[in-house]
Amino acid sequence: MGTVLSPDYPEGYGNNLNCIWTIISDPGSRIHLSFNDFDLESQFDFLAVKDGDSPDSPILGTFTGAEVPSHLTSNSHILRLEFQADHSMSGRGFNITYNTFGHNECPDPGIPINARRFGDNFQLGSSISVICEEGFIKTQGTETITCILMDGKVMWSGPIPRCGAPCGGHFSAPSGLILSPGWPGYYKDSLNCEWVIEAEPGHSIKITFERFQTELNYDVLEVHDGPNLLSPLLGSYNGTQVPQFLFSSSNFIYLLFTTDNSRSNNGFKIHYESVTVNTYSCLDPGIPVHGRRYGHDFSIGSTVSFSCDPGYRLSHEEPLLCEKNHWWSHSLPTCDALCGGDVRGPSGTILSPGYPEFYPNSLNCTWTVDVTHGK
Repeated sequence: MGTVLSPDYPEGYGNNLNCIWTIISDPGSRIHLSFNDFDLESQFDFLAVKDGDSPDSPILGTFTGAEVPSHLTSNSHILRLEFQADHSMSGRGFNITYNTFGHNECPDPGIPINARRFGDNFQLGSSISVICEEGFIKTQGTETITCILMDGKVMWSGPIPRCGAPCGGHFSAPSGLILSPGWPGYYKDSLNCEWVIEAEPGHSIKITFERFQTELNYDVLEVHDGPNLLSPLLGSYNGTQVPQFLFSSSNFIYLLFTTDNSRSNNGFKIHYESVTVNTYSCLDPGIPVHGRRYGHDFSIGSTVSFSCDPGYRLSHEEPLLCEKNHWWSHSLPTCDALCGGDVRGPSGTILSPGYPEFYPNSLNCTWTVDVTHGK
């Protein structure tokens, strides 16, 4: 067993490359390749896998772009990998694991990322099963595969199962996870993903942001208080600034994640759960990022107010009132670092717009600092 990595993986392999790897196992055995990660400049940088040690050996596959290839198995005891990169741009590269096996057994399928495998016998006639972890769905293959003999070759009955985070879906379980596509890796460009979370009638939905990091200003997650895009907006989030949690006022929440065509990030991990509304109070409204909350009584008729850390400004200063319908009078305010403004007092803090995230382009901000006369 071993690993083949592109030059300088995962930092990017550079340009003008022509690399060759030869994998040789014992005569009578075969070689299996598992692609753990794959990201090349599409259409210009290529990896070719050949069944033998010669440049003229049969080609098992030629790969480019960011789609992770399927597993490959040799017909002999030698594999040749040829990697070519042109003079411009590059990707993350590739990470490939190889292992050898006998002629009366199937190759070790490995344990798919984001999944659990059941079964460790790969002899002819044996089966293994794969179950996706919470938040992931099967993107390739079936739950169970069997080592069979077909056309004189020992092979698995289907492709090795894979699990991935879906771009959208309808969820009605009492609790679960919503993950950005590609999690825990980077999400792709030009996405438009829609999720609908549905609870039992009479219940509310609480979503908790466990992780959140998107491209500032351009890759946006919208959360709506209802079953579709026309429902009231609870919040629109990008960068890393999100509330600790949000609540719906009905038994539906709708999420829309859109990304532009450049740059990406790790995305998000969101936990959701169905909750019962207390007859005499509102649900915890949360605390703004970079802010503080005043008041811990959430009973009907009570109010809570908020303030921001130095340098940030509250989006609206009106206190939240717990109304008779068990919902707050308006949404949780945000604490924002704005472009310009008046600063008064003996001391204070000035933050660039969006801080601590990167500031947007095309800004022209002016701050006026006013202190006591004569100072």
